[in-house]
Amino acid sequence: MKMKIALVLFFFALVKVSAQEPLTITEAVQLGLEHNLSIKISKKSAETSANNSDMSYGALLPTFGVTANKSYSNNDVTQQLANSNETREIKDAKTNNLNISPTLNWTVFDGLGMFHTRDRLKAQAQLGEDDLQIQIENNIALISNAYYRVVLEQERARVFQDALDLSKQRLELAYTRYEVGKASKLVYLQAQVDYNSDSSSFLIQEELIHNVKLELNRLLGQDLENEYEITSGFSFDSSIALDEVLADANLNSPTVVRAQRNRDINYLQMKELNAEKFPRVSLNFGYTYNDRNSDAGAVLSNLSTGFNYGAGLSFNIFNGFDLKRREQNAQIQLEMTELQIRDLTQSLESDVRKVYGNYQNNIRLNQLEELNLEVAKENYDIALERFKVGNSTAIELREAQINLVQAEIRKITSQYNVKLSEIELKRLSGGNVK
Repeated sequence: MKMKIALVLFFFALVKVSAQEPLTITEAVQLGLEHNLSIKISKKSAETSANNSDMSYGALLPTFGVTANKSYSNNDVTQQLANSNETREIKDAKTNNLNISPTLNWTVFDGLGMFHTRDRLKAQAQLGEDDLQIQIENNIALISNAYYRVVLEQERARVFQDALDLSKQRLELAYTRYEVGKASKLVYLQAQVDYNSDSSSFLIQEELIHNVKLELNRLLGQDLENEYEITSGFSFDSSIALDEVLADANLNSPTVVRAQRNRDINYLQMKELNAEKFPRVSLNFGYTYNDRNSDAGAVLSNLSTGFNYGAGLSFNIFNGFDLKRREQNAQIQLEMTELQIRDLTQSLESDVRKVYGNYQNNIRLNQLEELNLEVAKENYDIALERFKVGNSTAIELREAQINLVQAEIRKITSQYNVKLSEIELKRLSGGNVK
C-alpha cells in the first residue's frame, strides 16, 4: 500500500505533460524554459562565455614555461693542440647535450592595461547572458502566444459546436413540421444542408486545434503528439499604464542592456589602447640546467646549473602612428554604439506606443463585441420563436444564427487580441508589466 502511494506521489511530481493533464500558462512557460531547444542552445553559448569570464584574471597572472633540449652528435674529429705539435684523430667521437630551462615572466605594470583587459573580458562574457535573456524572453512570448492560440481555437470550436447544436435543433424542427405538412421539403433539405455545413466547419476546426497544439508542443520541447487539456477562456489586465511600460522598457529591455554593455566594452578597449602609451615593466626568473658530454676536446664533461633573474623595461616611443589609428577607430566605434543605443531606445519607445495603442483599441473592441453578442443572442431567440410559430422563414432563422456565430467569434477574437497585446507589452518591457 505504501509503495502504491509513493508511486502516485512520484507520478504527480513529474514535470511532464501527459494525456488529459490540465496545462496552465505558468506550467507551459516552465516546461518551455526547461526543454525548449533554442533556449538550450543559448544556455550552452552562455556557458562558453562564462568559461571565458573565469579566465579573465589570466591577464594579471605571470606566465611560466619550460624549455628542454636533448641533442646528440657523432663525428670524426681531427684536433691540433695549442701546446703541442701533436695531431689527434678521433673516430666516431660522440657528443650529447641536455639543457632544461624553466622560466617565469611577470608583467607588473603596463599602464593598467591588464586590469582593463580583465574588465573587458568579463563584460564580453556577460554578453552571453544577455543573449540568453533575450532568447528566454522571446521564447516566453512565443510560448504564451501559442498557448493562447490553442485557447482561441478551442473557444472557436465551442462556438461551432453550439452552432451545430442549434442547426440540429432547427433540422429536427423542420423535419417535424415537414412530416405534419406544415413545411415544405425544401425547408427541411435546406436545414439538412446547413447542418452538414456546420458539421464540416466543426471538423475543420478540430484539425486546426490539432495543428496549433503541434506548434505549442514544439515550443515546449515536448513530444509533438502530446495531448493535454487547457483551461478555457481568456483573462487579461485592462489597467496597464503606458508610463509604467515605457519606464520598465527603458530600464529592463535586454536588447538595450546588451547595446549598453557593448558601449562599455568599447570604452574599455579605448582604455587598453591608452595603456600602451605607458612603459611596461616586467620581472623574469629562471633556472638553467646544462649537461654536456663529449669524447673530443679539452673538456670531456661540463655540468652547469643555476638561477637567473632580472627586470625589463619597454617603452613604445614611435610605431608609425599605428596606436593613433587604432585609438581613432576605437573612438568611432564608441560613437557608433552610442548612436545604436539611441536608435534602439527610440525604436523601443515607438514599438511600445504602437502596441499600447493596439492594446487600448482591442479593449474597446472587446467591450463593443460583448454588447454585439448580447444583441445577437436576443435577435436569435426572437427569430427562433417566430420560426416555431411560423411567423418567419428558415432563411431568416439561419441568418440570425450566422450573425450569432459571427458575434461570438468576433468577441473571442477581440479577447485573444487583447491578450496578445498584453504579452507583447510584457516582452518589450522586460516582463515587468503587472
